[in-house]
Amino acid sequence: MKYLGIDFGLKRIGLAVSEGEMASPWKILEVRGFSDAVDKTSKIIKDNSFDKIVIGLPEGEMGKNVIGFIKALKKRGFEVETADETLSSKKALEVMIEQGVRRNKRREEDAYSAAEILQQFLDNL
Repeated sequence: MKYLGIDFGLKRIGLAVSEGEMASPWKILEVRGFSDAVDKTSKIIKDNSFDKIVIGLPEGEMGKNVIGFIKALKKRGFEVETADETLSSKKALEVMIEQGVRRNKRREEDAYSAAEILQQFLDNL
């Protein structure tokens, strides 16, 4: 099964992939608001034939945006699961530091956060 992990944001969306038991950071989508995020993400899902989408669900106000994003993707016919994203950004930063990623490359943190979210989901299967 081919999985896409998503760390949702209104400016940047981190993406991670897995076709087995290990999630890997993939890329970052730059978006201009909610509808652009839905359009660009939908295109990536279709173009890459992902079987399941796993989205990190935060608490608070951002959580409401993510729920709307999930509903929009489901309306387009995608199968979406959620995973707790608590501390995913912190864990992602720790992994990047451990791997020796330079400070100027750490702006890719969103993709590493998506990988943490997806890995947590895979570990719980």
